Amino acid sequence: MRIMKPARSVDWTKERIDALTTPDVKQLRANAERLNAPDVMQLCDTVLGERPRGGGPGTKRPVATPRPRKKKTPETGGAA
Repeated sequence: MRIMKPARSVDWTKERIDALTTPDVKQLRANAERLNAPDVMQLCDTVLGERPRGGGPGTKRPVATPRPRKKKTPETGGAA
């Protein structure tokens, strides 16, 4: 009895992977690792290595400017 490796239904090329979003490439790489597909993992690593890191403009959170604290006033006894 011979155990055969299941055929992949999709042949991944660098161009196809490059068209995916970065989260999709990372997910594809994780799936390729889980399914023991080193050729797809290598293509994903190549594509991810060519992409800029840290996101584009506007991805950083603006630093909040601290507001001055309100001064507490001593409470006076009596009815209002």
